[in-house]
Amino acid sequence: MGGRVASLMASRSGAAGLVLCGYPFHPPGKPERLRLDHWPAIDCPLMLLQGTRDPFGRREEVENYTLPAHVECHFLEGGDHDWQPPKRQPQTQATLIDQAAALIARRLCASR
Repeated sequence: MGGRVASLMASRSGAAGLVLCGYPFHPPGKPERLRLDHWPAIDCPLMLLQGTRDPFGRREEVENYTLPAHVECHFLEGGDHDWQPPKRQPQTQATLIDQAAALIARRLCASR
């Protein structure tokens, strides 16, 4: 399920927790059209993993948003929306996926 749909469902259903592997904060090239209206209604723990070059919300944009206090945000260096880094970067998409999986696993283990 996409991040936007999952977050909309969590805002309405009282989910126990939510992990978003990339979130479309706005359409590419239209940062003024934010898709955060429903985020205050998400009351469960929320972990966001976002590529630093994601055209739907780059790191410098996301860091300036007012997100709920229970949002744990992690940035995958060089990743786009699919966590694909540029070829000149030493990490690969697989490396970024492994980093994200480790962060999720660590968070899940800590909450038990």
